[in-house]
Amino acid sequence: MCGIYGIFSKNKSKVILEKKAENALQLIKHRGPDDCRIITTDNFSAGVNRLSIEAISNGKQPIQDGNFIIGFNGEIFNYKKLIIDFNFENVDSEINLLLKIWNKMGEKFVNYIKGQYAIFIYDKNKNDIYLFRDPFGIKPVFYSKTENDFVFASEIKEIINSNIRAYSIDENSIAQTSMFWTNIGSQTSFKNISTLQPGHYLKWNLKNLELIRFYIFPSFKKNIVKNNKIDLSEEIIKSVNNQIHGEVDYGCYLSGGVDSSILSYLLSRNKKLNTFSVSFQNKEYDESSHQKLLSKKLKTNHFNLNITEKMISDSFSKVVEHAETLLFRTAPVPMYLLSKIVNKKKIKVIYSGEGADEIFFGYDIFFENRIRNFWKKNPESKLRPQLLKSLYKYLPQFKNSRYFEMIKDFYRSNLENDSVFYSHLVRWSQFKHVSSFFNLSDVNRSEENLIEKFQESIPKDFFKISQDEKAQYIEISTLLSNYLLSSQGDRMTMANSVEGRYPFLDEDLVLKSNSIGSKILAPGVHSKKLFRETFKKFLPPNITNRPKVAYQAPEARSFVNENYTSDLLIEFMDNIGKLKFVNKKNFLNLISKLKDKNSSKRFGFRENMAFIMGLSYFTLNKSLKTWSGNG
Repeated sequence: MCGIYGIFSKNKSKVILEKKAENALQLIKHRGPDDCRIITTDNFSAGVNRLSIEAISNGKQPIQDGNFIIGFNGEIFNYKKLIIDFNFENVDSEINLLLKIWNKMGEKFVNYIKGQYAIFIYDKNKNDIYLFRDPFGIKPVFYSKTENDFVFASEIKEIINSNIRAYSIDENSIAQTSMFWTNIGSQTSFKNISTLQPGHYLKWNLKNLELIRFYIFPSFKKNIVKNNKIDLSEEIIKSVNNQIHGEVDYGCYLSGGVDSSILSYLLSRNKKLNTFSVSFQNKEYDESSHQKLLSKKLKTNHFNLNITEKMISDSFSKVVEHAETLLFRTAPVPMYLLSKIVNKKKIKVIYSGEGADEIFFGYDIFFENRIRNFWKKNPESKLRPQLLKSLYKYLPQFKNSRYFEMIKDFYRSNLENDSVFYSHLVRWSQFKHVSSFFNLSDVNRSEENLIEKFQESIPKDFFKISQDEKAQYIEISTLLSNYLLSSQGDRMTMANSVEGRYPFLDEDLVLKSNSIGSKILAPGVHSKKLFRETFKKFLPPNITNRPKVAYQAPEARSFVNENYTSDLLIEFMDNIGKLKFVNKKNFLNLISKLKDKNSSKRFGFRENMAFIMGLSYFTLNKSLKTWSGNG
């Protein structure tokens, strides 16, 4: 696992290009503190900061031959198998395998490798640059270009530091995050910087830039045969074993939910496992009782970090600097702090249960979508909306009959819509309120324009798949790839030189699970039923039967309440008039409400979201100056 950087310039000298590479890689030393190597030619310089995990003594990179320079960030889990399959000789590392298979197969090589990766290849003879990104976007890669220059990197700060053009916060990102909770497609939070979308590769030369999708999610494959006889436990065990890869120690995050519990159980069969959890001083967010139960059951070496609200406000700026994007919640902060503990325990690899909810149908939004579609067939029914109570029985507003009537009216407003994005219309309806805290142009205040933009990034066959599959793909292509695996995943672990792994996103497992079918994976309103039942004999029933609980952390009230105002918020308020996209009046009213001891102790989701977005926007503005060398 590493950090990469590369720059091509038609006009800059070798000395300047190499200096830019040195400066950029210094900014991301956290991604690879074990080694740094740079290769420079007449028009191109590229380097890698290496976090040594596999082939520690002979896996240094980038490497080159007479035609190509190649480097990557990530893991190729099937690289030893490919050495045998292709009958390669003298291949003793992943990077050597990649160069060999590239020379043999060209661009098609990406169809053979399986793993989590961002790969770069430079053709020294043709001046072509290739970038490849894994199917689910576990590993990041960004790029920026001018008429004569092209720069790519693992982190945005490297690109900004290269100064090949001007960079600023992009208004489109504020609008998209207000709507989708994240950026969509190739959008980043900065103008003139793009991200390579998951499952795509890029080919660039001075004449043009071409983007090619190489991975198609199984729902869109016409030759997939549904098969409910698949042994899910066998496939999951295989995916976990495939990722036990490397020469260093590993651990597992343990949240107390069924996903991380099953993963910890499987990993603990191989060794005395180190598990890591966060608990919260605020009991509203705490899941430590379930974490302790499972750790005791599996006899793991368990490490817990108890999070206070002040820890969140104190670390928020540093987290945004690593996430390099607008945040809509504070949940990445505890993950950043926890990965520090992992690093201190000298563990380089941490396993996570991310992806299970998307692949095995665990989120409430999937079942809410089913209920709404059922209710839609008889809008006047008094019984059908009652099903929402079975889904959200843990929420007090669904128990109170007066509040529930208001909730029904809220759901009814989008009930009879025919949009292909029907599953997410309720969630996206928060857009108008959240965006009211920002000064956006008319084009970015249009929900229709934003949805149309999102539609451009999805496969054309999206309209042909089932309602369940539509909802699943939206979750995967927005929240999973751009937030859970990025802002809350890779960016937080690698900030502390720790590699995250996600066995539930193994390509073969995803393919097999998709062929089982959503109605068998999760019938009715039963979250991840098949997944739970597959392992119920190995885990305590109050783990396998536990309802899905969304991981959250304390938000706005970590920064301000009737007795306390954080330093970051004070600085934000001092500068609020200078922030181009912040609606000063609405934000000051929001802050006043937080300071009012008579206001609700439980701040609304939309207000929390707007508040966190505003603070992260402010922090990104400050970071921009530092990264560009003007701070």
